[in-house]
Amino acid sequence: MINTLYLMSGKDALPAKEHHYEYENELQRLIECNPQLVSYAPDTAQLILVQREFAVSDDFGLSLDRLFVDQDGVPVLVEVKRAVDTRIRREVVAQVLDYASCASGWNVDALRQLFQETNCNNESILEQYDTDEFWAAVATNLKAERFILVFAADKIPGRLQTIIDFLNRNLNGIRVYGVEIRQFLTNDSSLLSSSIVTNLSAVSEQAMLSSRKNWSAESMLAYIEDACGRSVADVCNALIQYADRLGFLNSFGKNVVRPTFLSKRPDRYWFFQICYSSPTVPIISLHVNNFTSRLNHGPTPDEFRHIFTERLGLDSQFVHLTKEFVNIDLRSLTEPDHLSAFLAVLTDLMEKGGFIKQSL
Repeated sequence: MINTLYLMSGKDALPAKEHHYEYENELQRLIECNPQLVSYAPDTAQLILVQREFAVSDDFGLSLDRLFVDQDGVPVLVEVKRAVDTRIRREVVAQVLDYASCASGWNVDALRQLFQETNCNNESILEQYDTDEFWAAVATNLKAERFILVFAADKIPGRLQTIIDFLNRNLNGIRVYGVEIRQFLTNDSSLLSSSIVTNLSAVSEQAMLSSRKNWSAESMLAYIEDACGRSVADVCNALIQYADRLGFLNSFGKNVVRPTFLSKRPDRYWFFQICYSSPTVPIISLHVNNFTSRLNHGPTPDEFRHIFTERLGLDSQFVHLTKEFVNIDLRSLTEPDHLSAFLAVLTDLMEKGGFIKQSL
């Protein structure tokens, strides 16, 4: 069957002939200026550019065509190829999986700076998304290896579509899909066709969208108790009450699937957040640089990262250390002695940093 597109000009139907992209960067620029072309839900989701030709890893010189974030702080990795490029079948899957394997180690502060530079002329975007809460959500998603991989081309070969479908079914927490973006020209106008060729479940997608909510202390504690038990919910509640007693700026997640809690100092540097590293593992995440940069004669970042295992004696399987964060599984704090010791360490560090004047 032959399909022909026509553009109506008054009463005249003008045939539009498909125009193949001459260069790959032609399609890249088109996506950069119109990210809805690769969106999984163009009517409800928003993709905001972080950087073009994003350096994925300094070690291997890898570069991703375009890096976006969506409105929930989920990183969206977009790799672009033309159908005539033989690498679309042979190399692109391994290439994108290489990129994805590096994502959990990305520096969120550096990503935020790139985002600011890319969107410096768009005040509305910066006002809405250049917030501590939003970038805390980005950090959470990266730690949990929760992101979106997009293969974009003018034509997705059948074999590549089969591989993408397989990855989408089997990569837990990672959504994978392909998008065909075809261009049709008349004498003086152009039409674009964007089609997701992967088998994304409309039911699952709608369920995920409808499950997003604005959280409160009550709803967050109920969620954690249901998912992890009463003892973990009690730990979460103690941490929230502790942050409230500090008089910090505290907020809960908005329009997200799982609950989060963010505590910021009065100077707006965030102190800690409660989030999820997986659907059943809530964690408290301490931002090392934000904290130690304001300490007076306090521990170095390396000392700060290790203080919780050495001083508290927490099992290392419950403490995950990165360059930016100390992430502690809340289940490790369910023993009263562990929780009180953890809060004592936080209080001691804040007293040394001049954040509070006396122990709580």
